[in-house]
Amino acid sequence: MIDILDKVADLRAAAAQLPASASQASRDALTPLLRAMNSYYTNKIEGQHTYPADLEAAIEHNFSEEDETYRRQQLAIAHMRLEKDLEPVALQSSWAQQFSPDWICRIHRDLYAQLPEASLVIKDAKDQARGTLIPGALRKIEVTVGTHRAPPVDTLPDLLRHFEFRYGVDNYSTSRKVVAAGAALHRLSWIHPFPDGNGRVSRLHNHLLLTHLKLTDGLWSPMRGLARRQSDYYAALGAADQRRRNDTDGRGNLSSSGLTQFLSFWLDICIDQVNFMAGQLAFATLEHRFGSLALQITHDFGRSMSHSRNAIQPEQLGRALYRLFQIGRLERGEFKAMLVSSDRTASRTIAQLLALRLVRSASRVGPLEPGLPFFSLRFLFPGLWPEADGVPVPIIDGAPDGKELA
Repeated sequence: MIDILDKVADLRAAAAQLPASASQASRDALTPLLRAMNSYYTNKIEGQHTYPADLEAAIEHNFSEEDETYRRQQLAIAHMRLEKDLEPVALQSSWAQQFSPDWICRIHRDLYAQLPEASLVIKDAKDQARGTLIPGALRKIEVTVGTHRAPPVDTLPDLLRHFEFRYGVDNYSTSRKVVAAGAALHRLSWIHPFPDGNGRVSRLHNHLLLTHLKLTDGLWSPMRGLARRQSDYYAALGAADQRRRNDTDGRGNLSSSGLTQFLSFWLDICIDQVNFMAGQLAFATLEHRFGSLALQITHDFGRSMSHSRNAIQPEQLGRALYRLFQIGRLERGEFKAMLVSSDRTASRTIAQLLALRLVRSASRVGPLEPGLPFFSLRFLFPGLWPEADGVPVPIIDGAPDGKELA
């Protein structure tokens, strides 16, 4: 247990330093992107992820005509929307409230109530329909997932009440609450309260607990790490599923040593994700990455290597984009001044950046805000979401045949 508490201390220390790496404006720009990534990874664990290009299209309200892709797009958008809606609720709620059966059922209900009836069909291992999922309703069927036989239906109310009693203690210390959050990820998965969607609910519940503890600040989630080590995740869950071996292996029905093994794994995942994001947001290298992106922009991402003397210089464009990301908003005149060019050239550049969605604006003359389209990740945050590296750079009307920006 000492090792667990040391890891909790490491996580809290690393998480406390992370917000200093990004301004509020930077976090606001990153948060929608990270929510999309979270939805991708939690659904990937279930084998139902949407390709990043399809996910970005759904965010832009461009849904596929292919039924399965459309269904997965809807599921991803539902997860993103629910994460956004419930994070402020989690921050304002008490610790105890977030372990109540009502809260657990609300997460499930609010996720699946967004989906059409066709997406609520429950299927067995042979892909045969077994019933219809009722959002937020506890299961009324016995379930086996892999080697785990879920507890009998008639025990669910008592198990959920014990779950609330065991982990939802308001006067726990912060460190003990972190331990409870990790343990709850396994225990809620083990209880398996719903006929379908238990993994998604338990991971979102875990994410919201860390949000409540103010450890994420919108900049990281365990979901990415769990998906990238999926086999280890399942193995750790399986170890914690084991029955108590002897009188020294805890006091409940399940193995205490197995749960400790799961907690150690989960804490390693969390620490790794915090440290990874700290590296991604390091100011010195991030400014350089914006400069590299600007160089790509001025040469139309390799589609043209010509660069006229009248074109925007990548150094100025990189600084302007980085400054915009740092502070979150610039008047158009300020942004143009940073480009050190003619007004006409600067206006054309802004039009191109808007078309690329690298900047956003509420009106044709309004202030500029930073944008992070999926294609920009491989330039600005390499390794953050490798599966999104294949999203193509859009070809912008008005710059045909690979002509440069200016």
